[in-house]
Amino acid sequence: MNVNKRDQLKLPKRVNPKIKLSASAEIYLPTFHFLNNEYLHALRHEKGIIRDDDIEFLHQYRVALRRCRTLISLLKALFEPRPKAMLNNELKTMMQKTNLLRDLDIFLFKMDEYFVCLDHSHHQGLIRFIDELQDERQKAFKELKKWLKTENYEQQCTLIQGLLAEMESHQTEKGHINSREFGHLVIWRHFQGTLSLCNQLDSNSTDNAIHRLRIRCKKLRYLLEYFAPILPPKARKKQIKCLKQLQDELGEFNDSSVQIQFFEHYLLGKKTSTHHYKAVTQLKEISQRHHIKSKQQVITKIALFTQPDNVESYKIYSPKK
Repeated sequence: MNVNKRDQLKLPKRVNPKIKLSASAEIYLPTFHFLNNEYLHALRHEKGIIRDDDIEFLHQYRVALRRCRTLISLLKALFEPRPKAMLNNELKTMMQKTNLLRDLDIFLFKMDEYFVCLDHSHHQGLIRFIDELQDERQKAFKELKKWLKTENYEQQCTLIQGLLAEMESHQTEKGHINSREFGHLVIWRHFQGTLSLCNQLDSNSTDNAIHRLRIRCKKLRYLLEYFAPILPPKARKKQIKCLKQLQDELGEFNDSSVQIQFFEHYLLGKKTSTHHYKAVTQLKEISQRHHIKSKQQVITKIALFTQPDNVESYKIYSPKK
């Protein structure tokens, strides 16, 4: 990452969509404006990514693209199948191109934590490991920077904007439902699915099952945030607060899972007698212990999320209320 702060770019501010969500308005128009606005917000981070001023530029680029993909999936009834599938595929490709650099950014961001948790005798090996990660990051950054400057990338961006425009002009019948009715229904259905998955999990559940819950919770959070202008403020804030507590633990669980996989992959083929092998082995063992504890914390937070008062609060979205 470029550490020269003299002329560092600032993160772009979010611009509000021209047409905002309102309870009685048809759902399709504000949704398309939101998606287009969110996509353009992602593109405003390109310059900062290329200059490598701050890892947050890439992070926010990915957050905006992920929000587009997630809403397209959750609100799929609003879109014709062909352009929806094409758009999802193009956005997925853009995300995949950034995966490696983002993973390395996260690991390098935790350098200080690694030094604190490792025995001093392993610090020499840890320095070697970090040097290798920095070399890998530099290669990944150069590849991403090169791709962002290609004609193919420019054409991909143009295609996505064209697909968004096509989807706006070819709304489905359900796109004419008013925003409150549509929003309440999709939130209710997604909450029911999330609650059902919560009730299936316990301390013996697989990592994959818990990972599925993390994805479902993330989608529920996106829905509550997107439909925020038309939801009861007090209830929504409590719902998000409770959901965030569960998400935080699920995030910790996922982070330790990713770390363990990363360390195991790194150790393949390495000489067991080297300092960096021993350092990374200890990091893996620490991550494994944390992973076990994190799983128990997830189960505890699931119990809070499924308490009657939180479940009752979502019934305001039920079509049978």
